[in-house]
Amino acid sequence: MPNLPSAQITHFTTRRLRIKVPEKRRDAAFFNFVRGRLAEWAGVDRVETNPLTGSILVYFSGVERLLLEAIVKNDFLDIDFGAIAQPPEPVVTRAAVRSFATSDRALRGWTHNHIDMRSVVFLLLFVGGVYQLLRGRLSTPAPTLLWYAGSVLGLWSDRPVDAAAHASSGPATGQAG
Repeated sequence: MPNLPSAQITHFTTRRLRIKVPEKRRDAAFFNFVRGRLAEWAGVDRVETNPLTGSILVYFSGVERLLLEAIVKNDFLDIDFGAIAQPPEPVVTRAAVRSFATSDRALRGWTHNHIDMRSVVFLLLFVGGVYQLLRGRLSTPAPTLLWYAGSVLGLWSDRPVDAAAHASSGPATGQAG
């Protein structure tokens, strides 16, 4: 049996699956073949391929049926099913947390650990809420900003306020307090 092209699942939802086959990029005949084979599967509603990007987009009606057919009828791709079991890492969230932490360390360094980013965010939200109240914006902007300011303080969460204050008032890593 010849070596099958390696395929990675790059996107998976309850009704759609994107598979990348990098080694077959620009091979239009291969992707036409794959489109025809996948379209024959009972669980598959529609198949789109893009030879330029090496991508296969499969629209299906049931995930169990699709996986069963992939196990039984797939003799043309070596698919790594590990991507389905592991959710992708939240890249944007991780980057935002990292940049917030970097900004917090820099601000603490500039102010000799007297001001942190959490305090600045609270102050901005609180001042914005009061400003909106003074402008008469009672329906949306003022309460929303004040609610977020309270969230920064931990007023609406289950954790005690002392734990939140302790987490933000201690010295930053590598700095004397």
